Order: sequence, then structure tokens, then C-alpha cells
Amino acid sequence: MRINYDWKIIKKFSGKDQDCFTFQDVVAEYPETDKFFLSKVLSAMLEKGMLIKLNRNLYHIVPSSEDAKTYFPDWHLVAKYLMKVREYYIGYYSAMQIHGLITQPNLKEFIVTKRQVIPSKRKIRGVEFQFVTHNESRFFGFKNFWINQHEKVMVSDLEKTIVDAVSKPHLCGGMIEIGKAIYETRGKVRLETMVSYFNKNESQVAIKRYLFICDLVNIDWTIHHERLLQKIGSTFSLFDTTGPDQGKKNSKFRLKINIDTDTIKDSIFT
Repeated sequence: MRINYDWKIIKKFSGKDQDCFTFQDVVAEYPETDKFFLSKVLSAMLEKGMLIKLNRNLYHIVPSSEDAKTYFPDWHLVAKYLMKVREYYIGYYSAMQIHGLITQPNLKEFIVTKRQVIPSKRKIRGVEFQFVTHNESRFFGFKNFWINQHEKVMVSDLEKTIVDAVSKPHLCGGMIEIGKAIYETRGKVRLETMVSYFNKNESQVAIKRYLFICDLVNIDWTIHHERLLQKIGSTFSLFDTTGPDQGKKNSKFRLKINIDTDTIKDSIFT
């Protein structure tokens, strides 16, 4: 009887293209079946390698061609599964990777939420999922984005990815990686949207970092850049949050330049 339920469950959810499901989903599909029995069935399926467990009561079907000991679904899809009905978007380094701006993979997935997730870091099969909380005013600029031929996930759009990156460089590999991303997207970003996003973001230091990079790598300076320059304030801020709290002050952009900026140019032009 249990063997029949094994395959019933697999066929039921596979048939709906739902490779990931909760214990509650199973109970809803089999309301007349004892919950304790269904729990035992799922435990047996885990032992047989038919399923892997992503989180408490969250299961994923293992493809027949894969070994359950090593199998792990696409991290971006796991982020979607973990959030389920909550509002979220994949951001920072993970969004840069989805947009093709990062060549080095990172064993961490960044998920932006409006509600704080505790704990803020969760490791699943060696992959760390970090939840970053944004307040209502900063939770914008994302859309459903294709990550393969069949699946979409919520991802920050190109402009919001850049704005988030210069807001928190330590979540994006530092300003060298971000500098390359800004240069590579120079002809793709919508500058009016960038200005709007920076205004909504309400971070002067984010504007300073963005403008400094644009100036450093000779991106065409426009009226949009000039308008942003009027909003940077008078205090000095740290250029790269992954570097030391020291460095030469740049009076135009009100930044303390705490890394060798030649490394940014070298990463782009050599």
C-alpha cells in the first residue's frame, strides 16, 4: 500500500509540474488518508531517494536520472520554493549572476523580502540562503524573469540590481565586481529609471558610488548623472564596504576611496 502511495504522490505532483511541495499539499490531495500514515510515506520516500528535503515540511522530487545524495535543484527555484506565498525577489550578487554580470559562481543565494526572516541565513545541502530585509519604500523594481525554458522567478530588474549593489557592495562581491557590472550595462540601463530608483532608494552613498564609477570608467555623463550629483550631500562616505575604513578623500563625489581603483579599470579594460 505504501509503495502505491509513493508513486501516487510522485505522479500527482509531477503531473501538475509541481516538483516541490509541502506536507500540507500532500494532505490536501489525500484528505481521507491518515496524516500520520502520509508522514510515514514521505519519510520512506526520503530514505529511498525519491525525495529530498529542502526545509521543514518542504520536499522536492528527485529526477529518476539523479542521485539523491548529490542532487540539488536550481538555487533560484529553491529560493522561490522557500518563499512560497511571501513577497520576495532574488537580488544582489544572485541577481547580477542571473543578468549575466558575474562569471564566478557563489555558494550563496540572496533573497530580498519585506518581512524579516529568522534566521536570516539558512544552509541547505552546502548552499547558503541569505534573507535581506527591505522596508516598503525600498521593496520595488523586480519582475518575473525566465531562468530556463520553463521556469520564472522574481528577480530585481537591471536598474534595481545596480542600485541595490551600490547600496550594499559587500553583498555583491565589492566595488570591483560592481564597477564591471556598471560598465557592462552602460548602454542597457534606462537612465530615467535609474534616477527614479535612486530617489526611491533614499541612499546618498549609493548615488556617490554609482557616479564615481561612471566617472572613473568614462561612461557618458548626462543630465541624469548631473541631477543625481546634486543629491549626494556634504558628508564623506566609504567607497567600498568590503575594504578598510581609510583612504584618500574625493571631494567631488564625497567618498573615502579605500581600494585601489586601478584594479576596477584593469578588470574592465585588460
